[in-house]
Amino acid sequence: MTSSTPTRRSLTHPPQAYQPPRPARPAVHACGHADTGSAHPAVTQVRALHDALASCTDLTPGPRTNDLFGRLVALAVDPTAARDADAILGDPAVATLLPGLRQLCADGEFELERHWARRIVAAADPAAELARFPYHQNYVDLTRLEHHAVSGLVPHRIGRVLFVGSGPLPLTSMLLAERYGCTVDNLDREPDAVALGRSLTAALGRTGLHFDTGDVVDRDDLAGYDLVYLAALAGLEPDAKLGLLSHLARVLTPGTLVLARSAHSLRGLLYPVLDPHDLPGMDTLSVVHPFTDVVNSVVVARVRGA
Repeated sequence: MTSSTPTRRSLTHPPQAYQPPRPARPAVHACGHADTGSAHPAVTQVRALHDALASCTDLTPGPRTNDLFGRLVALAVDPTAARDADAILGDPAVATLLPGLRQLCADGEFELERHWARRIVAAADPAAELARFPYHQNYVDLTRLEHHAVSGLVPHRIGRVLFVGSGPLPLTSMLLAERYGCTVDNLDREPDAVALGRSLTAALGRTGLHFDTGDVVDRDDLAGYDLVYLAALAGLEPDAKLGLLSHLARVLTPGTLVLARSAHSLRGLLYPVLDPHDLPGMDTLSVVHPFTDVVNSVVVARVRGA
């Protein structure tokens, strides 16, 4: 789930592993905002949006789903509401519905990407149709942010990339190949997503991209990558996300960089929040939290040696 375009803050990285400040409230992963006592309206809004989305017969793009997801994203990036992030996310009703809300967001994002991938493939001018995708510029900006975050950590060019959870509209992978000269292997568990991604890149005439269907936890032959991307929707539950990271730490070459998309503050309504203090078998090097309309945070880590 993405929103419109941002200005971002990045971190300067020392040679040693970066150690982010410890969270004040581990239960909500340090949203970092005091409770101003005005959380109730936002809690009511979250509950109403969850119930409305859950009542939809499907989550394909349309006036109703677009409106509901748009309102949810607007709340997630609202700086005023973010002042009460701890209270909102810590509310018992919100905490109960949060896993279901994130699943609805994941399903909605998949449907949005699938809709646009099919539309682009069928278009007389696929490139022009891609430019009409509402969040195209957002992906351009987010990928640029991520590329610079990673490039500042290594003395060499990032060449070979694995993208875990590439989805039906692999915009990030296309941008990495087109703008930064990367060769990208795309892996997704959904055959439909892989087939659409392959058709999309062929229709656009993009090169340097390869696609495969499968679960990364079934792959042990992952040596040789400079960078592994872990999509925000890869592992919606904390244990599942940590399981993916633990597997990557075991099978990747020591020193490989892993970029995991996460979320912070109220953006955690949409995506799982990854705790950068506890990445199994990895050292966290950088954490970037946009305070703009871009939802995803970026966590970059390095696989430890044996």
